[in-house]
Amino acid sequence: MVTEHELQAALAEVIETVALPELGAAMSGKVREAWRLPGGKRVLVTTDRVSAFDRVLGTIPCKGQVLNQLSAWWFGRTRGIVGNHMIAVPDANTMIVRDAEPLPVEVIVRGFLTGVTSTSLWTMYAAGVERPYGLDLPPGMAKDDRLPRAVVTPTTKAPAGAHDEPLSGAEVVRRGLVAAALWQRVEASALALFAEGQRVAEAAGLLLVDTKYELGLVAGELTLIDEVHTPDSSRYWVKAAWEARTPDAPPEHLDKELLRKELAAIGYRGDGPPPVLSDAIRVRLAGRYIELYERLTGESFVPAAGGRGRIERALSQPLVPILMGSRSDLEHGMKVKSALEAFGIASVLRVASAHKSPALLLEVLEGYEADPRPKVYVAIAGRSNALSGMLCAAVTAPVVTCPPYSDRFGGADVFSSLRMPSNVAPALVLDPENAAFFCAKVLGLRAPEVRWKVAQAQAQSRDKLRADDAELSRL
Repeated sequence: MVTEHELQAALAEVIETVALPELGAAMSGKVREAWRLPGGKRVLVTTDRVSAFDRVLGTIPCKGQVLNQLSAWWFGRTRGIVGNHMIAVPDANTMIVRDAEPLPVEVIVRGFLTGVTSTSLWTMYAAGVERPYGLDLPPGMAKDDRLPRAVVTPTTKAPAGAHDEPLSGAEVVRRGLVAAALWQRVEASALALFAEGQRVAEAAGLLLVDTKYELGLVAGELTLIDEVHTPDSSRYWVKAAWEARTPDAPPEHLDKELLRKELAAIGYRGDGPPPVLSDAIRVRLAGRYIELYERLTGESFVPAAGGRGRIERALSQPLVPILMGSRSDLEHGMKVKSALEAFGIASVLRVASAHKSPALLLEVLEGYEADPRPKVYVAIAGRSNALSGMLCAAVTAPVVTCPPYSDRFGGADVFSSLRMPSNVAPALVLDPENAAFFCAKVLGLRAPEVRWKVAQAQAQSRDKLRADDAELSRL
């Protein structure tokens, strides 16, 4: 559990804006900054900004990290229901995603009869609206009751300052907003996602009350985009509090509604200039966001230090993905990784076999190829080295192949690393320290600090040779 003291310290590192000039101008939303990348990809940075009443009201420490990491967690566990746009998560606040064509409707799923806005199900039900969203609801229900079954309640996507318009599923199709066959898939996917969200929430002592899904098309395929089951896009109640609710004690929230309650407590309900959020409110809300993250995921939340500078460095500093054919190559890979550390170069070890798991290898490479950081890949595979060839053919950055030595096959099998087809040209370096040095020289072309360390290493080698020469010349 993150302490109040840690959250107070995090106030000094809140992420309000991010500058990535090498990626061009950002597209800014209320909470996220986005940059387009080549090949139909984009970088999304989730800041600590918080919005309510259709305006940004300030920042909450660690909020962006919670939203980004929680979405990544949900994307990972729901990809069997519907594909999503996530490719990689290079930083706690950052996600690299596939560009999508968003559907022109908000896809909202509700499991309870609640809400206070004009488009909420309870508001329409209490006002006697006949068949709200085209739904047949039983008579005699009370506010905050659980619905007989979860329902999809779509709305239009109104421009800024305007109000969304409630729609039935039939209206979505009749207006030509979404084709009938696609809308059937949208509804089925949304309800399946919601069922999984409710299952996980109840296991954590919570209720997923309602949520908004953003769906779009990537290469013609229905795809979940933006965020999923976060406290900004969803309403969560504490289950025990909902079961014990009374008219004077409504359910306890664990979502962005907490901000609206804090604002109401100091007399602000959306009219006029918003008040400045006090540090006490910001820390309190951060703690509740983190509590939701930990209850849902079962993982301890670790605040990422470094603020805005950390994100900017993470997306501009060199990276060396070290691809190994199997875990047996780990010792060799660790030697490369250790040598890279001397140059201040970040690296990551991955296992993916060109022979046994080519699809996994291509999936891994897609994430790194979308990553805007300057890169050199290292391929570590012996025997029949198809890894370096497949890797080199699939990526645009340089590739170094560094096959490990093995007594079983008469040493390093360099021939399978040398015999490559046209336009497949990995460099072959047998010594792992020298493979790291090669990476440093290439990356130093774009990173002055790496180039300086390369020059220092070369100077030290020359100094040692001079010292040895001077000593031996006296013999």
